[in-house]
Amino acid sequence: MINLKIARLMVMLVLGASLCAAADDKNKEKNGAVPLTPPSGALFSTNLPSGQPKSSPFSAEISADFIKKVMETSARIEGCKKEIAERQNYLYESNPQIKAYRKQMIEMQSQINKIMEADKELADMRLNRDILWTTMPVLPKAREQQMGPGPRMPGSR
Repeated sequence: MINLKIARLMVMLVLGASLCAAADDKNKEKNGAVPLTPPSGALFSTNLPSGQPKSSPFSAEISADFIKKVMETSARIEGCKKEIAERQNYLYESNPQIKAYRKQMIEMQSQINKIMEADKELADMRLNRDILWTTMPVLPKAREQQMGPGPRMPGSR
């Protein structure tokens, strides 16, 4: 779900940037070249030196047709992701070779975990981290309720 949101945002940003670039090119053709850097003291100014307003990275000129295409493509991508996940699950469940490799991987990971647990330096680092967690300030009740349900940090109520 997050990937879909990121993809949509990226599409909108790219589209906005390209529309702004096109608008800037048209403005340059009409009014001559505009300097790329603002004069000193105008760092946060909304107007360019020639009095033109700064172009926004997003354009109100995005058509409903374009948005519809973006949404349809995003839905198709999500459908593909679902099909891929279903196929992978099927292969994990039905392929004997994958099952054997998974069993070996689990055994190997158990051996790795035993080696990691035997390392005193790593154990000390984890203990120090856990001690830091216990010193984490507790969020006030009002703010915690605003955050809504979900996992809480250790030490919060």
